[in-house]
Amino acid sequence: HGDMPLVFRAEKTKIRVHPGEYQRVVFTGINTSKTTLKGRAVPSIAPGWATKFLSKTECFCFSEQTFDPGKIREMPVRFVIDPELPETVSDLPLSYTFFDISGEQ
Repeated sequence: HGDMPLVFRAEKTKIRVHPGEYQRVVFTGINTSKTTLKGRAVPSIAPGWATKFLSKTECFCFSEQTFDPGKIREMPVRFVIDPELPETVSDLPLSYTFFDISGEQ
């Protein structure tokens, strides 16, 4: 999210996935501010209806994340695509938006 001082990247921007095989991708976040941040990642997938074919077993989006100032934080995602995904789908972009929840109780 544009208001959060966080540089957020995936180690790989594109991977070839074979339905039924588990995959692991690591994302990194770097807090560019001088204070500790707490963030919540909200995932999205396109097309939206394909969400039912994606199963995540590990994801930083399952809980809030704490980012210390200037520190690199690695955050893995482990997932599998259901083999029932229609063959007409050749790309499934998965993205995340981090929201600053530092001020929330």
